[in-house]
Amino acid sequence: MLLARIYEVLPLLCPACGGPMRILSFLTDPPVVTVILLHLELPHAPPPISPARGPREGDLLLDQTPAFDPTEAEPIPDFVFDQSLPDEFDP
Repeated sequence: MLLARIYEVLPLLCPACGGPMRILSFLTDPPVVTVILLHLELPHAPPPISPARGPREGDLLLDQTPAFDPTEAEPIPDFVFDQSLPDEFDP
């Protein structure tokens, strides 16, 4: 069900006819998996691990100061806000 949520496909339903499929076995022996992948002409080795990179230079120059001071009170708004109930309101 997790695969279905991620890929939006039910992995145990046949894509051709919609019939149920079942798992016959799990291949976990590396030499066997390598032979099968080579036969199917698929990559049989993991991709090389790239070295870690630091952040881009533009990301280092960000201003980290807060836009407001949480110790100060909020300013009084410059507009009047009518908080009265509308005439058609009946509680």
